[in-house]
Amino acid sequence: ILRGRGSGPGPLMPAVQRWLDSYRPEAALYFAGPAKDVYQANMWLAPIEALDRRAVVLMRSREAFSELADTRLPVICVPASVDFMNLELGSIRATLYAANVGANIHMLREPGMKHVFVGHGDSDKAASVNPYSKVYDEVWVAGLAGRERYARAGVGVLDSDIVEIGRPQLAGVHTFGAESVDRPFTVLYAPTWEGWLDDDPYHTSLVLMGPRIVKALLAVRPEVRLIYKPHPLTGSRSKEAKAVHERVVEMIRAAGGDVEATSLDGTRHLVVTGRTPGLFDCFNQTNLLISDVSSVVSDFVQSERPYVVANPGGLPEDEFRRQYPTSRAAYLLSRDCGELEKIVSVARVGDDPMTEARRELKTYLLGPADANPMDRFREEIGRLCR
Repeated sequence: ILRGRGSGPGPLMPAVQRWLDSYRPEAALYFAGPAKDVYQANMWLAPIEALDRRAVVLMRSREAFSELADTRLPVICVPASVDFMNLELGSIRATLYAANVGANIHMLREPGMKHVFVGHGDSDKAASVNPYSKVYDEVWVAGLAGRERYARAGVGVLDSDIVEIGRPQLAGVHTFGAESVDRPFTVLYAPTWEGWLDDDPYHTSLVLMGPRIVKALLAVRPEVRLIYKPHPLTGSRSKEAKAVHERVVEMIRAAGGDVEATSLDGTRHLVVTGRTPGLFDCFNQTNLLISDVSSVVSDFVQSERPYVVANPGGLPEDEFRRQYPTSRAAYLLSRDCGELEKIVSVARVGDDPMTEARRELKTYLLGPADANPMDRFREEIGRLCR
């Protein structure tokens, strides 16, 4: 693995260029975000590793480089913009972008390749239809839901530039009925973070509902197993969100849980905040998900298992489902969490009334059930490389 770091004069940059000239990568994953956002790049490593084409990861931050997950792909980190723009990248035919950041311009200026925004998960959040996306040649979404989301938003992304590829990351997520019977009924609480907007108290359920959700789950009888996996950015902007997160962790600790879990083994309650276990590993342990309007919900629909979406703003049910299509097959949870015990009881039965709705929504969000998204991903990369 080549990991070229540094900038300025000396032998390093010429050595990097010589390697590029020799290896001649056809596809690249470009990531210019900070270390705290590197999970956005990590989710694309495995699908790109599985391509039958030479690929490379291009990074711009030393700190993010150090947080990148282990990968078989060659990785080059060039922090200085002048150094990066002096690289000759002519062999690359397709560059994938996992996030919209300003330093993307240093790659977007390359005219001889196709620039594709793949994002880091489809959701009903406004961030999933960022107007910045119109700078790319193509925008790849999971299914019809992503295409229609851009049409509704009217942010300038042309329908002809949108490609539905499914979610190749979800191949390892077990579908409904595949879960083990050797563990207790498990509930995953995976709230999103507080977001960038100071005036949106309903972006995450954690602040307004988190302790109530956790308290209710810990009190359920017969006992359920709770896995709490907050968004990696939780508390990074809001002191209140950070304080509530710490309170939730203490509640789970007091209940005998493992608050620094690095494994999903056993029957204890868990707090998972590190890179591992991954979110999809948690999915495979989960009988019922509780989350917010986020890509966590879209991805969990792959499993066809029951899920709950928090409604901290108290929107009427019909309006909530209209605004957030990913909730069409969800149980909705109001701010007082009064429905939670009943939802857990229904989900425990295993044949709840939302089963068929989830299967239909899965096709809408993630593409046809009989399509292999990894095959689709390879085909589209191949098209661009040709």
